Amino acid sequence: MSIFVGNLPFRAEQEDVIQLFAPFGEVANCSLPLERDTGRKRGFAFIEMADEAAEAAAIEGLQNAELMGRPLRINKAEPRGGGGPRRGGGGYGGGDQDSAQRASGAKGWEDRSYGSSESPDRDENRSRRRRGGSSDSVSSDAEYGGAEG
Repeated sequence: MSIFVGNLPFRAEQEDVIQLFAPFGEVANCSLPLERDTGRKRGFAFIEMADEAAEAAAIEGLQNAELMGRPLRINKAEPRGGGGPRRGGGGYGGGDQDSAQRASGAKGWEDRSYGSSESPDRDENRSRRRRGGSSDSVSSDAEYGGAEG
């Protein structure tokens, strides 16, 4: 079992957190995660005590505790949800690219057709972006100030 310590002051060091938990028993591990990009502390910590009784006593005893003027949020750490590491994360390129390729036949393109694939009017229901410009508007280099051949 692990203890989550939230709302931790950014200037708090590992020693400060260990000192806070020491009266409840031996602190086996103290982790203050850092931001990947900046290397700064993220404002929370994970604590592991030597035994579960000490962890339960620390959670109970440190409710409404403050550190450096900030009220701490202390509770049992929950395991990460989602069944594994995060993938994608929003924006462009998130999700399973292989399934997107299988569905539309083009890597990185999403098939937005509605209805079943057996539908005779499938093409009417399809909303899909084209990769290039329209074939109707062909322009010459001269229109854009290019050199003439």
